[in-house]
Amino acid sequence: MTVFWRYWLLQIPGWGVLIALLVGAHHWLSLSLFASVLVFIGWLVKDVLFYPILKPHYDFKEREAHVWMLGEKAVTEEPLAPRGYVKLRGELWMAELAKGEQEVPKGETVRVEAVNGLMLEVRR
Repeated sequence: MTVFWRYWLLQIPGWGVLIALLVGAHHWLSLSLFASVLVFIGWLVKDVLFYPILKPHYDFKEREAHVWMLGEKAVTEEPLAPRGYVKLRGELWMAELAKGEQEVPKGETVRVEAVNGLMLEVRR
């Protein structure tokens, strides 16, 4: 799916909520139909204006999703010999020691060298 379609399809639930609120305001608060249509058009204009700003955030590539982890420091939650869990930014991740590394005890800091699926390769 292209970024364009992803962005616009994710706007639809917001439009539904806005329409429901405008119908309620028209019915119970006597908001004129003209004012309701103006608010809806203003909302659409807002979505059009924000598209260029938000476009990069809707363009994600799964293979690049964990690039931010490389070089990050994590704390071992159990001894890594050679596998175990580490805590990275408050989340637990399965980790494996890089080749040639000795066992790392619980509570030690390690650095993320690579990401293989949901497994982190770490080094002291």
